[in-house]
Amino acid sequence: MVNSKDIGIKREKNLLETLQFLIDGGDYSKGSSFLEKAKRYQAAACMVPGHPLYTFRQENDQITNLIQNEILPQLKIWQQDGKDSAALAKLQNGVDRLHDLKNHYSRKEISIYPLLVKNGLASEEQTSKLWQMDDDVRDLVKKVASVIRQNPMPDKYFIEALVEKMAYQVLRLVFQEEAVCMPLLEDVVSTKDWHIVKQDEIEVGYCLIDTPPRWDPTKEEIEENQLYLDQKSDLNKQIVQAFHKYVSQLSHIDTNIKSSDILKGDESYPIGDSNTGPSLIVPNMKDIVVKLEVGSLSLKEIPAIFNVLPIDLTFVDAHDRVKWFSNSDRVFPRTRSVIGRPVIRCHPPKSIDKVLKILDDFHKGYSDSEDFWVNVRGRIIYLSFFAVQDAQDNYLGCLETVQDITKFKNIAGTKTLENKEKFDKKLE
Repeated sequence: MVNSKDIGIKREKNLLETLQFLIDGGDYSKGSSFLEKAKRYQAAACMVPGHPLYTFRQENDQITNLIQNEILPQLKIWQQDGKDSAALAKLQNGVDRLHDLKNHYSRKEISIYPLLVKNGLASEEQTSKLWQMDDDVRDLVKKVASVIRQNPMPDKYFIEALVEKMAYQVLRLVFQEEAVCMPLLEDVVSTKDWHIVKQDEIEVGYCLIDTPPRWDPTKEEIEENQLYLDQKSDLNKQIVQAFHKYVSQLSHIDTNIKSSDILKGDESYPIGDSNTGPSLIVPNMKDIVVKLEVGSLSLKEIPAIFNVLPIDLTFVDAHDRVKWFSNSDRVFPRTRSVIGRPVIRCHPPKSIDKVLKILDDFHKGYSDSEDFWVNVRGRIIYLSFFAVQDAQDNYLGCLETVQDITKFKNIAGTKTLENKEKFDKKLE
């Protein structure tokens, strides 16, 4: 029987060799041996159906299969004369299905990247570079989907080159996840943290697979894993250094924080929140009353009120880190791993400067609110940001509100208690 310690040593050795291969300019398409070893040396705990890493690998298998066995073959058939409508339709369908990548990448960005930061494997800036790569691929998939539906179609050789570029970029990220990021996390992330990631998955959704089975580690398994992590030696420093060097080569985009007035909080600020249930605050919440400016509410009533509001709320504190969000009527995914993170790292890299500007203006008192509206899959979403201050005008943070206002487009007339039946069906 193979010793798990020996497997761990082999996994680290392969990871270091993989990183060096990539740093030296190696092409992922020539690194199949590294990928095979990464799969062979997986930690046993991560091979359980339902475990987040098992799910990511399932999705990567489907992504790879879709590209290699559907998209690229149909491209070649169509490209022969540029007139095979059946092959073109299959190509278009395959690329459409690839849009599911958004769920895979979103879960990675809001759950996996924070784990890299929490465990000291990457900085916030480095994870922004990884996020930028995801964004580039998402944009490329959208571009391909649009181009292959143009009428008239562009030159078939142009289409061939564009689709092949998309396939290359997607599969490169598959390699990066399977051969680098996942092995990096397997031995350092606690079972407790993986369980939080698992619970947050449903908020985002999955990519090209059915909903995975439940995975609920027992209290004993969580404690046993924590004991193992407490006793094991740290990850090889050479691996961490090599990973940092690799990430620095990935993107030339400037993801540095540009304002010294932003994110001036304590570096030890806790990242992630495993105790988000209000019942974990204190026992007998209903007996504890908070006196407010007008009236009072119990600790049991406060979260219950938040949970029925037809709007989702997120509070970013005075250090510009996500401190809290509501669970009701969420329009955009939020997972507990964002708690404690700089809010700018919860946005795509291309939005960093804009978010910084809003926060900077709030800090300096130049403005006290901003609002935007966007169309999301046919729904009109209204977003507002408010500077929160105390009675002495000290800045406490930023409150973000998000609401689906689509149904309000059709409101007309006057609805009262007397005629409500007449209007109820119109707003359904």
